[in-house]
Amino acid sequence: MLTGSIQGTKNKVNEFLASFEQYSWLWSRRSDEALKLFNKNNPQLEDFEEKLKEFDGILNNILAIEASNQIGALSLKTENVKAGLKAWIDSWKDAFSRDLHKKAKTLLENLTDEIKQIKLKIEKPVKDIDSLGGVMQALEEIRSKQSDIALQFKPINDMYSLIDTYFSNIMDKDEIDQKTAM
Repeated sequence: MLTGSIQGTKNKVNEFLASFEQYSWLWSRRSDEALKLFNKNNPQLEDFEEKLKEFDGILNNILAIEASNQIGALSLKTENVKAGLKAWIDSWKDAFSRDLHKKAKTLLENLTDEIKQIKLKIEKPVKDIDSLGGVMQALEEIRSKQSDIALQFKPINDMYSLIDTYFSNIMDKDEIDQKTAM
């Protein structure tokens, strides 16, 4: 009878432990490899947002796990397991957020450089007719690129908005200044 009781408790403990198997991908897969696979499909901003929301959903499921589970005479505490799972999901979320940030920063730097180049052309001092022609040509370039540049602002702003939502402390001062100048 005692053996049966112990076996029953052992089975229930194994069931409880098996409930954590759904999170095994967190430590059995590498986030950098999953990110490479994710990037192979040329993800859009919505794909990143969906992935980050998925991580938040998993985190909410982890946080909803009861602090202790009573099985027979055993009281199984889950604080350390929850903390470990939270750390794993945070590292995955961090990897995907950093990748999105890298893409947003590249787009921001390219747009900022393009605007600086045009600004340099406009600010050249006009000394003669040739320099005036250069400034006029720069103004024509601005007119032709105006809608293209304006269209580039929205995706960059959207990316940074998503980054601020999921990973706000990633930007350095220069990048914040560039973003603010937009």
